[in-house]
Amino acid sequence: MNKTRINAPLLESKIVLCGFKSKKAFAEAVGVTPHTISNLLNGLYMPGHALISAIYQTLQLTPQEGTDIFFSVNLRSTKVNEVETGCVK
Repeated sequence: MNKTRINAPLLESKIVLCGFKSKKAFAEAVGVTPHTISNLLNGLYMPGHALISAIYQTLQLTPQEGTDIFFSVNLRSTKVNEVETGCVK
């Protein structure tokens, strides 16, 4: 299975800093199931635009925080691969 990665530690820290006492409480605020949040944090699920938007709004993320959480890991891997292979995919 190919795991999709987000910056889960950063997302979890933002969840706590925003006062959510549990993943269940956060999931309810976002409008998804706790299972979805668990899969997201465990790297088994990459959210679509609607969920990313709901998380942005719920946690009041800055654009930089959102990029760091949802896109930096994938962009970094892509860039490293480009440098190593000399190819842009």
